[in-house]
Amino acid sequence: MTVVRAVALAVVTVVATMSEDEKVHRRRQTMSRALSSRALGGAPALGAERFRARGRARHRRRRARVEARNRILFEPHECDAEACALRRDDARAGHIRDVLRAGSGAHVRVGVVNGGKYDGVVEHAEGGNMTVRLVAEEASAEASAYDVDVLLAMPRPKVLKRLWAPLASLGIARIVLVNANKVERYYFDSSALDVGTIRGEILRGLEQAGDTRVPQVGVGLRLPPVVDRVSGVLSSEDPKTNGFEWLLEGQRGWTMDADVLLLAHPGQGRTSVADALADARGKRVLLAIGPEGGWTDYELDLFENAGFKRVGLGSRTFTTDVACISLVSAVRERQQSWLT
Repeated sequence: MTVVRAVALAVVTVVATMSEDEKVHRRRQTMSRALSSRALGGAPALGAERFRARGRARHRRRRARVEARNRILFEPHECDAEACALRRDDARAGHIRDVLRAGSGAHVRVGVVNGGKYDGVVEHAEGGNMTVRLVAEEASAEASAYDVDVLLAMPRPKVLKRLWAPLASLGIARIVLVNANKVERYYFDSSALDVGTIRGEILRGLEQAGDTRVPQVGVGLRLPPVVDRVSGVLSSEDPKTNGFEWLLEGQRGWTMDADVLLLAHPGQGRTSVADALADARGKRVLLAIGPEGGWTDYELDLFENAGFKRVGLGSRTFTTDVACISLVSAVRERQQSWLT
């Protein structure tokens, strides 16, 4: 019995000792991890966490887009003859409620896409839903006032996405994207030509400018047929343009022919926009704007043989977005055709 008790006591002691060692080892591991974490993060581990938090906040701010709604637009199916309805979770309802801080009875500027402009009165309904009553229609520009078209060599996708809203806010009637020698083929496969993306950006530009008319948007994979179409070589009786497709408002077709054809190309000695439009007051203008590398000699000859007149903005070479906005602004100013 004495031997058995001695052996049992030795086993219990060994087990107890091993268990204690394991506990100590685990405590040491935990302390080591904590110290390593503090060492890697520096003494101000809290400061590192704040730095990461600021980075996450900046990322959220970059993703957030501030919408400038100087006129809130509704799709025709959202309105009847007297009012337009908004759900509580609609971004436009949030703009009225949180940005304009307009309560019941407040007046807001609204419009119907491709329709009229109105003075609206806010009426709140139960559950946070909202109704905007159309009380008075404002004067709108006639279709003939949208007298500038743009024929644009397909730019880089990220540039094109930036351009939709500004071109819409400038009141462009027709935007035709075309292929060119210095245009990469994969540009035409990008999401920048997604119809939903295009329309969303255009509506954003219209809300910024307080306008309602959506421009026509089309894309042509071959340049010569498009040049023939816009220059009048193809008559309106021949509706088909080889390699061309309308993306927005195609039902209007090619019903408005340009009176003045301008070809933008960088270089010294070019005619200024003002000189080219000296005797063109009140006429419809088509601007052909090339890729950032410019048109090739073949393309220049193609345009000039079709009746285009070369214009420029001096010796500077601009990016596509800067060139578009500058040239359209120059035409609008010379024609005194800024839309109201």
